Amino acid sequence: MTSWLRVLVLRLMALFRKGRLEQDLDEELSSHLGMLVEENVRKGMSREEARYAALRSFGGVAQVKEIFREQRGLPMIETLVQDLRYGLRMLAKNPGFTAAAVLTLALGIGVNTAIFSAVNGVLLRPLPFREPDRLVTMWCTEVSRGVPQMGCAEPDLQEIAGRNHSFESLAGYFWQNANLTDGQPERVDGSCVSPGLFRLLGVNAALGRTFSEDESLFGKHRVAVLSHKLWERRFGGRKNVLGETFHLNGELYTILGVMPSDFEFPDDHAQLWMPISFARNDPMGTRDNHFISAIARLKPGVNITEARSDTQAIAHELQKQFSENAGLGADASDYLASVVGDVRSPLLIMLGAVAAVLLIACVNVANLLLSKASVRHRELSVRGALGASRGRLVRQLLSESLMLGGIGAGLGLTIGGLLLDVIKAFAPADIPRLHGVEIDFRVLLFTAGLSVLSALLFGIAPALDLSRVDINKSLREGGRSSTASRHTSRASNVLVVAEVMLSLVLLVGAGLLVRTLQRLLAVDPGFQAKDVLTMSVSLPEAKYPYTEPAKAGFFYRDLIQRLKAIPGVKLAAAGTAIPLAGGGWGKYFTVENHPAVRLADVPLIQYRQVTPDYFRALGIPLRSGRYFGEDDVAERPLVAIINEAAARRFFPNENPIGQRVYPAPPEQTIAASLPSPDFRIPRLTVAGVVGDVKRRGLSLPSEPELFVPHLQGMAKDNETPSTSMTLVIQTASDSSNLAEAARKAVLSLDPEQPVADVRTMEQRLNASLAAERFRLFLLGAFALLALLLAAIGIYGVISYSVDQRIHEIGLRMALGASRRDVLSLIVERGMVLSLIGVGLGIAGALALARFLTSLLYGVHPTDPVTFLAVSLLLIAVSLVATYIPARRATKVDPMVALRSE
Repeated sequence: MTSWLRVLVLRLMALFRKGRLEQDLDEELSSHLGMLVEENVRKGMSREEARYAALRSFGGVAQVKEIFREQRGLPMIETLVQDLRYGLRMLAKNPGFTAAAVLTLALGIGVNTAIFSAVNGVLLRPLPFREPDRLVTMWCTEVSRGVPQMGCAEPDLQEIAGRNHSFESLAGYFWQNANLTDGQPERVDGSCVSPGLFRLLGVNAALGRTFSEDESLFGKHRVAVLSHKLWERRFGGRKNVLGETFHLNGELYTILGVMPSDFEFPDDHAQLWMPISFARNDPMGTRDNHFISAIARLKPGVNITEARSDTQAIAHELQKQFSENAGLGADASDYLASVVGDVRSPLLIMLGAVAAVLLIACVNVANLLLSKASVRHRELSVRGALGASRGRLVRQLLSESLMLGGIGAGLGLTIGGLLLDVIKAFAPADIPRLHGVEIDFRVLLFTAGLSVLSALLFGIAPALDLSRVDINKSLREGGRSSTASRHTSRASNVLVVAEVMLSLVLLVGAGLLVRTLQRLLAVDPGFQAKDVLTMSVSLPEAKYPYTEPAKAGFFYRDLIQRLKAIPGVKLAAAGTAIPLAGGGWGKYFTVENHPAVRLADVPLIQYRQVTPDYFRALGIPLRSGRYFGEDDVAERPLVAIINEAAARRFFPNENPIGQRVYPAPPEQTIAASLPSPDFRIPRLTVAGVVGDVKRRGLSLPSEPELFVPHLQGMAKDNETPSTSMTLVIQTASDSSNLAEAARKAVLSLDPEQPVADVRTMEQRLNASLAAERFRLFLLGAFALLALLLAAIGIYGVISYSVDQRIHEIGLRMALGASRRDVLSLIVERGMVLSLIGVGLGIAGALALARFLTSLLYGVHPTDPVTFLAVSLLLIAVSLVATYIPARRATKVDPMVALRSE
């Protein structure tokens, strides 16, 4: 064993043998002193003189003991333990102060713990796949038509998979809701995936297996892999479920496997997976249909920049090779970034907000510590007189701060856990990965580090101030030091200004979100939400094939009639897309009078199939022309309705009524793909123009839309009637009460047909504002907490100032100062500090407001109304916090104040 290691071991052992070593040390020192005394006695001294002489010769016994203790053990650890014990006693002696400081810190650390847990779980936690940093997402683009991101066509994915030099593997997937009809009919969220998807992700089935390559061939594709939840819920968690068949979309599917309980792809809604497979004549498998999402795994050593260049080059080659790919591009990005989507900025903004709250909490605790300065100056002066250095005093004070930070962190962890549960319960459903967020080891490390950092932040300034004592002056004045008081006062002033500034920044952020929500609530959605019930129906291809369009057309026609017969129903209709639900089809759009020359120049329009009363049921106003009627069927001339956005874009200087249009490119641009040279795409005559509605959110502009009668899809060469529709039922009273009756109407037509997504339009409207309300709730709560802490901080500083100036106030009043003069004197100081803080806060808010731009709607980040209102609010709160101690100062009895001095 090396010498330094031996010394370390001996010193560690000494920590646990202190009692025995102290006894040995006392015996050894007594022996040495005894020997010196005997020697002095032999020299002729009396025993008392000999003892004094021995002590003078030996030196200070206490100092000798201290030197020996430092040489035998680990003095830093021993000193720290002593400081912590002493600090614990000091905190216990002041329970009021301790409780206030701990609670303040706990609130600051708690909100930081909760928000960091969300940031960690959503943004930082690696995806539960093999080497997730090598996963990328890929998509197609049509920039010329204003479509920066969309799905890919199956043939294009195959071309990219075969030509690229960057991907180890590539797989496609798309949502495919499925009707599970064994037992109670139920619509389950499913996903069609490439057979190699699970291997690409590096995840195996927990039971059974995943897909083989040949199971993507049409005819062999009726196999499924279950999620763990669906397996337990519908199949009782039986291990012998493998190989069983069940009815899915009207066909028999065989169960191949069950995925692990923590597997979620594309997100946590997926309940089963089926292989992507298209029949030879299925139009969904052509280059004209872009709806498949793609995920790829990078080859070792390839970065995302190289993969993007490779993908874009292949897309450029395909544009030259295939006419259908005109204007079509491709791009890629990190897969985790695509999963997180738009929630990154709001979460980081919230993390910055709670960091500001913690700073304000630290400022408050620092002010509490400074307020105790006058009480502890004499104590520290005595310790300094006994030989304690300034560094030793600072270390003692910081150890007390560390104890406060540790206790605050423990309580803050509990508060953080409760707040995290609240966040998960009330957060919008579209925040990815939030449901799995928990306080894990990384969060515990974060909280521990936060407690230490907080202790340093709120402890260093008071520690340096308190340790700066004039020992002689402090002892001579009985513990009062005007110099120390001035240092303390200046430090408190700076801290108050800082917390007012931070509070104003948070309040401005919350105020801007309030204004945003006000603007969104004032937006006209374009429809009537009151007393409207909606639910979706998806007819299976096996029972309602595209080759027999009358089956789907007549099903919805008969269903609408049955829904209208339900007591309390005023109107009933159906459409392929409804307001605020997104979805729908994007189609090429041609106006017969001025068709585009090149395919790349053909614009896009959102294509909807609806039944006659669709617009009336939703209260969508008619601007010109007419609504659809019951006689707009396959045998009548084909008609269409467009919205105002389409009228403005495609008919800016003419009347759209009577114009002939069609949802396809001009024949001359796609002549090679037409069935015959004389084939003509069916024309639609524009019969009406309706008002714009918000399809994807209240903050997004309305898109051009083309509506066609659902039953006219049965006309020759026309688009076939959609099998997936959303029912829209306008009722005379509370629409939610009719949900069960509507469900029974569907089952009366087809006992195996489930309904899904049953919600009122008011619920959809409220859900569209859920993200804004949630952000406002969080940031507003943090801002109010900051405002409360700032008010407490101002009150504490002014109250401390009043206590320090009791003698001065009494003297002023004895010399004739009125109570109004005293009130003005105290209030003036508090308001000066507040106004300085407000001024700095406005500057800080102006600098930081641009980060909120992505969260705002109809409000400029530097909105003067918000800044003025928030400034006045903070000034008013500061005035109240200052007035209370100022009022107390006016009640000072001059004689009592002077006599106490």
